[in-house]
Amino acid sequence: MTAEIDPIEVWANMSLKTWPERYWMIDLGADQISSTIAALQAFEARYACVIRDQAGLSLVIDEDTWETYVADATERDRFGPFRVVSTDGELPFNVIGFLRPVLERLNGAGIKAGPQCGAVFEHLFIFERDIERAEMMLTEFIEQAKVQIA
Repeated sequence: MTAEIDPIEVWANMSLKTWPERYWMIDLGADQISSTIAALQAFEARYACVIRDQAGLSLVIDEDTWETYVADATERDRFGPFRVVSTDGELPFNVIGFLRPVLERLNGAGIKAGPQCGAVFEHLFIFERDIERAEMMLTEFIEQAKVQIA
């Protein structure tokens, strides 16, 4: 049996990256897959996320890439603008409850933080109007985690 990993210990050694671009969550029909792929191929150095589910496609993508490369796509809806904050440190894949404490804090302060989990990093898309407050809260959380494990 594998030993449980303390998520607070992981946070104590974590750094964060806020992507500089402005992001939107775009609601698309499943028939828009070619437009989505074109957008993903356009700027490989920027954050992007695609979820395909029973409703179709949800695409989180930066504003410039979307407007430049996918002008022909038919959006059903659009949410944002967001900024994306990503973990930028070692994050064991099997840590349980990693995002829970920060989501509770952010959501408790009235900040929507939509999580997107990757194989190596975790990502939160946060409304642009809340990004400064969210960054401050996340930084404080990491500092408190360092004190807690010391």
